[in-house]
This record gives sequence, C-alpha cells and structure tokens, in this order.
Amino acid sequence: MSNNTFNPREHLISIKNRQGATEYLPVQYRVAWFRSECPEGTIETELLHLDLDRETEEEVSVWNAEKRRSEKVVKTAKGLAIFRATIKDGKGGSATATKMEKAASFPDFVSKAETGAVGRALALLGYGNQFVGPEEFFDDPVSQVPARSPVNGTAPELITESQITTIRKFCTLLGKEVPQNLSSFRFLDAKQMLEALTNEFNTRKRGKSVL
Repeated sequence: MSNNTFNPREHLISIKNRQGATEYLPVQYRVAWFRSECPEGTIETELLHLDLDRETEEEVSVWNAEKRRSEKVVKTAKGLAIFRATIKDGKGGSATATKMEKAASFPDFVSKAETGAVGRALALLGYGNQFVGPEEFFDDPVSQVPARSPVNGTAPELITESQITTIRKFCTLLGKEVPQNLSSFRFLDAKQMLEALTNEFNTRKRGKSVL
C-alpha cells in the first residue's frame, strides 16, 4: 500500500446521544476508506421498495418560542423507500445490507435510504463505526475495526470483540440464543453470521413497517 494510507480517525465526528456522545464515521469517508484499500471492489445498490403515497410519521423536537423550550411534535409526510446494497471487496469478501427511510424523517428519503444501505454493508466489511440504538443496525467502532495487514489488507483470523458485541445484540433483538462457543468463531464465520442476522432483522422490520 502507499504511504498515503487512508486514516478514518481523521474524519470522525461526534454524535450526541443519551449516553453522551459517540464517534461516527460518515458514509462518504467509509467509501473513501474502502476504495483506498479495495480499488477493485464494487458497490451495487438496488431499490427494493418505493411507496410515494405511504403516510409516515416521526416524532421530532421543535422550539416553542412562547414557552422558550423544546417540545415533541409528530411530523407526517408521504413516502417510504427501502434500498439494498451489495459490496464486494475484490478479494473474496462481500456484504449485503438494507435500509428503510421515510419522508417524515428526512426530505430526501430515497437518497438517504440508499446511502444508509451502503454504510451498513461497509460496516459489515469492517469499514464503519456507528452505534445508533436498538432499533437500528450496529456498526463496528473504529477503535475495534478488524486489524488489516499493512501488506495485503487481510482480516484477522479470529472473531473480534466488536463482532461478538454486535452478534449478541442482534440475538437479543431477534429472540435467539447466543452461540455458546461464540468467542472461538473465526472472523469470516462471524462476518457471515452477522450478514444473516442483519438480513433477518431487516426482513422482520420491513415486514412490520411495509406490509
């Protein structure tokens, strides 16, 4: 690799949450990171569902000037989209993820759904760091991203701590038992399990939201 290796830590931003703040790597920098290490890699997206007439709603905070405080209100808008992203690193690795977005949450919900699917798939390959909450997908923290060899960019042989944490969270959400021998999994086996759990979680979520 060249001396100008992409450093994701230089592009982290801080996102406030209930626990305080979380470091987050925006999707455009995940893509740049991926391209720098996988020049022959491919990113493909597919629109799985688009309903421009679907009524959606989202609880948001707005400032009440008269009361001088922020208040919760329900915002409504028509539109819902679901995208799937499939990413191949050109070295034998691949990941697939989906993302749903609604108009009430974001005006350009179609583009946001596509971007979100790409971000999730990149996280499955180790290019990401987001943790957004139990109702969403969990990206691996950059501090726990699987270490890559400076020579050939290969992933570690054994499962990483971030993979273990994410698998346990998905098992809890899906009502599944956590494998007793999880800590002895190989990295690639854990990645495949995460892909399966992600697809199952998104399928259930999509079924509740769309059907």
